[in-house]
Amino acid sequence: FLTLITQTDPLCQSTLISELIQDQLCEDLKANSLDISYFPGGINYEIPRDEIDKNGQMAIKTYEKLKKRLNKRKVWYFSSPPEKKPYALLAILPANVSNDIHHQQLLDCLYDRLKTFSMNENSDIKKHILSIEFIPLNLILDSNDISNQFIIDCDSIETKQQLMEKPLKFNLDNHSITIDLRSYDEDIQREYDKFIKAEKYRELIKNHDDAVKRIPIKK
Repeated sequence: FLTLITQTDPLCQSTLISELIQDQLCEDLKANSLDISYFPGGINYEIPRDEIDKNGQMAIKTYEKLKKRLNKRKVWYFSSPPEKKPYALLAILPANVSNDIHHQQLLDCLYDRLKTFSMNENSDIKKHILSIEFIPLNLILDSNDISNQFIIDCDSIETKQQLMEKPLKFNLDNHSITIDLRSYDEDIQREYDKFIKAEKYRELIKNHDDAVKRIPIKK
């Protein structure tokens, strides 16, 4: 496999790259590229010269750093691209109380928010919330530092936008709780993108590990 390393833009077509590869190959690389956000230091990580051999390959310890960071990262697994839910919200619960908030508590708070937008006191507020589903992310990802979520299915974009205007606030055991409301499609797509990146990096690590195994041991 081909590894491109640059100081700034990882897809920058430098003069050297232009001399080495054809334009079409460069475009193919862009279309199938990996960013380096998983390296220590993120996208600004500059690989020290002593970690690159004379052939331009990264040293084993660089891959080990990548592998270690990737193994620690909690990534939501997807068996397929997420289904679009344009009317849905994600309620992000505070991590320290995410197991203490129940469906009915959240639902009542949503109803109270919708009442402030209703011009008719006799209108049926309840019809605007179709369903609420609890997602125990701290169990799925095996981490107490990750917030659990609720998926809230609304009846329309208008209802969704009204609820998203500001975070929900209510009292739980005499403590003020703030729940962030986000667009389901946007948030889940970000999680899916993280998963795809993680899978690509796992493949990169696997290819590297396989290549190392094929290197004959010098006696």
